[in-house]
Amino acid sequence: LVNTYRTTGAWGNYPQNVHVAREGEPVRILGAFFGNGLDDCGVWSPRLAKLDDTLRRWKLGRTTLEGKRHVAQMFVGGMTQFLTDVQRMPKTILSRMTKILRKYIWDDKFNTPVGMSHLCLPFEEGGL
Repeated sequence: LVNTYRTTGAWGNYPQNVHVAREGEPVRILGAFFGNGLDDCGVWSPRLAKLDDTLRRWKLGRTTLEGKRHVAQMFVGGMTQFLTDVQRMPKTILSRMTKILRKYIWDDKFNTPVGMSHLCLPFEEGGL
């Protein structure tokens, strides 16, 4: 069926010149990606690149720690919330996102004054 359509461009009543997704090729439907044999990290890569670019632009300003908290909530949370809900976030993406966020909050410093585990605590317990 698929091979016939790809070679001839026609099959029964199926419309001509419609793109038929290959195995492992993501198809975006209402913001979620579907397909057989998808690479979960590949689906998240454009989102992470956009997030990294956004945080890089925010890094150019002189933002306080409180301001960085708001930026993290607005952009990191806002850019990933829907895709996480419909697609789920793999652990590798979570660790890459944590690294991007850590670099943003501490201005690329390796030795930070406060650990990420403490920053992720609720505000009432001393976190951001």
